[in-house]
Amino acid sequence: MELQSDIQETDYKLIMELQYNFPISERPYLEIGRRLGITEDEVIFRIKNLIDKEVIKRIGMYVNFRSKGMVGALVASNIKTSNLDSFRRMALGIREITHNFVRDHPRFNVWFVIKDYTREDLSERVNEILKKVECDDYVILFSKKNLKLSVKYNVIEGVSMSGDDELTPEHIPTAEEIGINNELLKQLSYPLPLSSRPFKDLADKISISEENLIDLILRLRKLHVIKDYGATINGEKVGIKENAMVLINSDDLEKGCINIATNVKEATHVVLREADKEWDYLCYAMIHGKDKRVISQAARKIVSITSAKSYMTLYSMDNLKPGVVI
Repeated sequence: MELQSDIQETDYKLIMELQYNFPISERPYLEIGRRLGITEDEVIFRIKNLIDKEVIKRIGMYVNFRSKGMVGALVASNIKTSNLDSFRRMALGIREITHNFVRDHPRFNVWFVIKDYTREDLSERVNEILKKVECDDYVILFSKKNLKLSVKYNVIEGVSMSGDDELTPEHIPTAEEIGINNELLKQLSYPLPLSSRPFKDLADKISISEENLIDLILRLRKLHVIKDYGATINGEKVGIKENAMVLINSDDLEKGCINIATNVKEATHVVLREADKEWDYLCYAMIHGKDKRVISQAARKIVSITSAKSYMTLYSMDNLKPGVVI
């Protein structure tokens, strides 16, 4: 992949380390610097520079929404073109809407992800939101099983690529089951300080020892309560300009979803869904790439290993809200 003119080769190597090999240790930036042959101070300086350029969105981790006792759904909606801007502005103010795209489906043009604490509350919230933009044509696709969530980009090859051990177990323990409070999970979801001992800074803030915090994070990562510790990258800034949602209809949807999660490293999200009304496409995967060709290659692999009866590849036409995960 051709490097962006304003990003140096060392930065690309740093981005890869920050995504795939971020150390959970007292001096993570020192360890990364040793791998790259640069100093700890230079690592921190380069990260700050990449944040200023909006290449890196944040350094930190995401807390699995199920650990907070929440449920999620993808909503496919048919919103009039004249009401799109109104919907976009409204969605920007709703924290529970985490992704919001216009896609090239012949009927449903807006696809957004939303979370709430029960399916009933989520359904009511969706109805309230869409009523404000005169939309009564939509499908709610509840998350039945989240098999994979790994939003990482191979910036050298120009395609999304998950790391190792990314399959999500069926049960994600809640904060209560683990014996910690939700406020602690909230603190862990904030960006990590850019300092030589970032975990000490965070530990001091929440009044536990640095050693205990590191042990807790390692435990939570093993339980898949936290995901994607390291850098969150703005794909467009590193040439990842296309994304597509691949929807599969097959005779064994769960097996198909498991096959995708296990064998298609290009898939960042793999979810088995349940619809609130008749809808055939319930196995869902996301692919990101430098162009439609690399996405098409991954989509063909998905179709092949799922024995799909039919499928859709829905490309993003507009991002109505920068993606965040709560």
